[in-house]
Amino acid sequence: MAHRISQIKIVNYKSIVAETFELSNYTPLVGYNNAGKTNILNAIKWLLRKNSLSSEAFYDPALPVEMEGSIEDIDNNILQQLTQNHRTSIQQYIVNGKLQVKRIQNQPNAASADVKLWVFNPAATDPADPWVSNPTGIDNAINLLFPEPIHIGAMENSEEDISKSKTTTTIGKLLAEIIGPIETQYGAQILGHLAGLKDLLDAEGVNRANELTQFDTEANRKIDIFFPDVNIKVHVPTPEIKEVFGKGTIRVYENQAQIGKDISALGNGAQRSIQMALIRHLAELKRGSQAQAGTTLLLIDEPELYLHPQAIEVVRDALKSLSTQNYQVVFSTHSAVMITQDDVADTILVRKNLAQGTHKKQTLKAAIPQVVQDAPSQMQLLFALSNSTNILFSEKVVLSEGKTEQRLIPKIAEKVTGKTLGLHKTAFVPMNGSGNTQKSIRVLDAMALPTKAIVDLDYAFKQGISNGHLPAGDPDITACIQHLGHIAVAKGITLGTDNLPAKSSTLSAAQGFSILAAEPTVSQNIDNIHGKLLAQNIWIWKKGTIEDHLGLTSKDEATWANFCNQLKTTTLQTLVPDHTGVENCISWMIS
Repeated sequence: MAHRISQIKIVNYKSIVAETFELSNYTPLVGYNNAGKTNILNAIKWLLRKNSLSSEAFYDPALPVEMEGSIEDIDNNILQQLTQNHRTSIQQYIVNGKLQVKRIQNQPNAASADVKLWVFNPAATDPADPWVSNPTGIDNAINLLFPEPIHIGAMENSEEDISKSKTTTTIGKLLAEIIGPIETQYGAQILGHLAGLKDLLDAEGVNRANELTQFDTEANRKIDIFFPDVNIKVHVPTPEIKEVFGKGTIRVYENQAQIGKDISALGNGAQRSIQMALIRHLAELKRGSQAQAGTTLLLIDEPELYLHPQAIEVVRDALKSLSTQNYQVVFSTHSAVMITQDDVADTILVRKNLAQGTHKKQTLKAAIPQVVQDAPSQMQLLFALSNSTNILFSEKVVLSEGKTEQRLIPKIAEKVTGKTLGLHKTAFVPMNGSGNTQKSIRVLDAMALPTKAIVDLDYAFKQGISNGHLPAGDPDITACIQHLGHIAVAKGITLGTDNLPAKSSTLSAAQGFSILAAEPTVSQNIDNIHGKLLAQNIWIWKKGTIEDHLGLTSKDEATWANFCNQLKTTTLQTLVPDHTGVENCISWMIS
């Protein structure tokens, strides 16, 4: 396993007052525009590669900027690949494969030499002061552990990045990588050609062009009138190999055309695709030229920008592949396509407000152990919640156990409110049964995501008490169970050992609860149960199931499709028997 930055604490940097972020090998950052995701990427880079920060980088210019990082999984194999002096400079500070470093700039525009790197000393004699300032060789050792990060911003000019050879552009970095091998292989030949140019164009050239000599002669006749002892010669400097490559760019050839064209002739999507491909190629070139001890950071703002959905998947798979091959990938995104089910647990939800500045919500991975302790249940809950990446892109969540709800509630909500659930910033998440409902609510609450749930009536009877929603011996539950005993035989309801409706050859358990819900004797009791659970953000269908409220007699794709088609041309009041109850549910859900 390659070493990585497992955690970074950022203090007083741009929009970040003070926050700690856990990082995995492939870490998506999700948040609305201007939440501060780019600032997190820049902070990670600054921890590894110092530069003097201006006042704009300080949240409060009167306080220092600090970045504290934990580097984990540094094993002996990695250390043995470092030179002896670099190994010695950091080995004493590593405990159980972990090295902690901190970079501090005390004031804006400080000299680069004053931007110090500190290392945590686990053997410090004073536990209150465990940090060591700039141990000899520590910066070089960190540079070997983490080669130059590759950072590409969302709003950077793709055309310039892949067509203009500068030290800061992707094409410039790529050309810089190949100059060395070309000089080695063809240096003498190139120098020979350049020497011929020098003889032809240089002021001291032995075979200067006649046109240059003629210009010199004619110009000097005029100069001699004013300055008899001064002569001039036109001098055209011959470029070095590096200068030649400084003009390097790429040409684009479509459909095997013989003549290429500038990258500017392509659309933004094509430019971004080429940019992502070149970034990957640059990473692979750097990997080949670096000692295997290094882990390369790929820091990318919105890699999906301008790309077709299928191209986004290609970029995602490429980045995920690199994250398993001595790369650590951290990126911001607004696309659920960039996040697979396996990535949801490590995704960081980034938010910003006036009081806290840029901050995070708990990750799913961190929240689940707070709710369930045994590993199998944790995995089951993680799987259930990870299926819905839309949780990550919403302000609030509504859980639902039924397939009919999943098919129809979004359509009904749009009919009632005139907006999609997405515009309400609401994620509608399937639970595939009510067993995980309460645990999921608690997990999402731990992530600071307001959560509600829509469940069938049987939830109140089967899990209301065991999940702590209702007290043991709740009088309304008791009254309903007693009434069931009175009507079961007459209504054809089979009761289980818990005295609740059970499946039989003639009725399902759900139908048994629907029959109970229709009984006037317990109508008030069911209203009371509904109110008690509603106070805990759980909506129960008082008629039994959503089908009973919608007037549906079956739940299959044909029935759902027919309902949606009718909904397009019919009012809810005309189509749905209990339209008031359904509308109330929608209003509660999005409130």
